[in-house]
Amino acid sequence: MASLVAVAALVATTAGCQAQSQAGPQGQESPEPPAPPVSFQASVKEGAKDVRPDTAVTVSASQGNLHTVVLADPKGKELKGQIKPDGTWGLVDMLSPGTKYTIKATGESQDGTPGTFSRDFATLVPKVEATYRVTPDGQTVGVGMPVMVTFDSAVMTPEMRANVERRVSIKTEPKQEGSWGWHSERELFWRPKEYWKPNTKVTVNAPLRGVQTGEKKWITEDKGAAFTIAKRARISTVDVNGHSMTVRENGKVVGTYPVSNGQATANWQTRSGTKIITEKQKFMVMDAATLGVPKDDPNYYRTEVDYAMRVTNTGEFLHSAPWSVWAQGRRNVSHGCVNMGPRAAREMFNASVVGDVVDFVNSPRKMKMHEGVGVWLVSYDQWKARSALAKKATAKPSPSKTGKATPAPSSPSPATPSPSVPAATDAAARPQESAPAA
Repeated sequence: MASLVAVAALVATTAGCQAQSQAGPQGQESPEPPAPPVSFQASVKEGAKDVRPDTAVTVSASQGNLHTVVLADPKGKELKGQIKPDGTWGLVDMLSPGTKYTIKATGESQDGTPGTFSRDFATLVPKVEATYRVTPDGQTVGVGMPVMVTFDSAVMTPEMRANVERRVSIKTEPKQEGSWGWHSERELFWRPKEYWKPNTKVTVNAPLRGVQTGEKKWITEDKGAAFTIAKRARISTVDVNGHSMTVRENGKVVGTYPVSNGQATANWQTRSGTKIITEKQKFMVMDAATLGVPKDDPNYYRTEVDYAMRVTNTGEFLHSAPWSVWAQGRRNVSHGCVNMGPRAAREMFNASVVGDVVDFVNSPRKMKMHEGVGVWLVSYDQWKARSALAKKATAKPSPSKTGKATPAPSSPSPATPSPSVPAATDAAARPQESAPAA
């Protein structure tokens, strides 16, 4: 009996201990353990000093949710970013070279406890700051004028040129079809499929800050431009061997002038092709020495001219030439320029704007792309092929007589010009201030 009483007491004691541990002193359950704090991750390291400007900066959160992210420079300028569907924040803008940045983020844990995050870093300092300009800007120009993004040195690789092209954009009112194309390795131009519609408004956005253009060479600022197309389409035709020029506005003939063009020699013959007026000077001095002709050469000249309008980088102008009035309409006696009578030259000068089209015909000497603004020397399809983003054409293999497939020839890179339209070197592409007298 004593043993049974002892066992019963032990069972009762054990049962009482189990009941007390579940209910607690007040008969309540034990609280859940707190959720871990939200944790932040960034794609750049704390204190990094050589981050590439084209780095895809991201910020994410684990064990919770990301709420806000601000990435700003010391002046408080914030760069644009967005939170993606997976909850990760990504930078949309480009970083600037040689700049310090701070990331500040907020979020909360799974139980709603707030958390914050901060990280400092700096982008690399470029060895060379790449510069560029966007033209025309703030002007009224003719219907042949392309948009020109011109770099002071070459954009070195096809990938770099493609990256530049992805970031530039055009807005036209009214809308018009057109395409970017590389005129040379340092010139990215946009031309409409056909000549601009008169009175078109054009806005150019070229946010290239942070884009790499060569080894240790980066762009450090953004640029843009805005301009207007003239209210009339002025297109002139110079018949080189016919010694005449016909001027049309909106398709209607408004003037016909006798002219004298370049002599039929290898050096002086006027080039054929569609050109545009790129410069106007009411007075200028034309010196053959600027073209490498020594002063003791029989072909040397130094001439003062009025009403000069440049149409090539090689020194072809339309201008007044009272000394050759006797030849105008009959013979070509100039060094490549279009000679006009004083009155005709003055009328042409006053009625023309930069970007007006001058089409030269009936000359066996063809203008080359690098000899001026050559966007109208090729068809629209050929121009589109000069885009760094153009897709390469791939032909299907054709079966040979042996039954085996013959590989299709490889297509040239879109950034590589065709042999008939060579790209300009840096020196040749730069507008020349020299010009032959005519």
